Amino acid sequence: MASKTKETWVKRERRRRNAGKDAKAARRNHGTTPPFPIHTPEIDAAAPQAQVSPKNRAE
Repeated sequence: MASKTKETWVKRERRRRNAGKDAKAARRNHGTTPPFPIHTPEIDAAAPQAQVSPKNRAE
């Protein structure tokens, strides 16, 4: 039979190991960066031509 001290240590280790498991899974599955537009026409128009991707160039 395990001592009370050992039981306590095991419980604490298990609690630490499982801490934030749901939050970690949510971040892993859905990401942490909020969705926002990367290439908008306004930004592409103001950017230097060397930085605009060829498919977004207004030539």
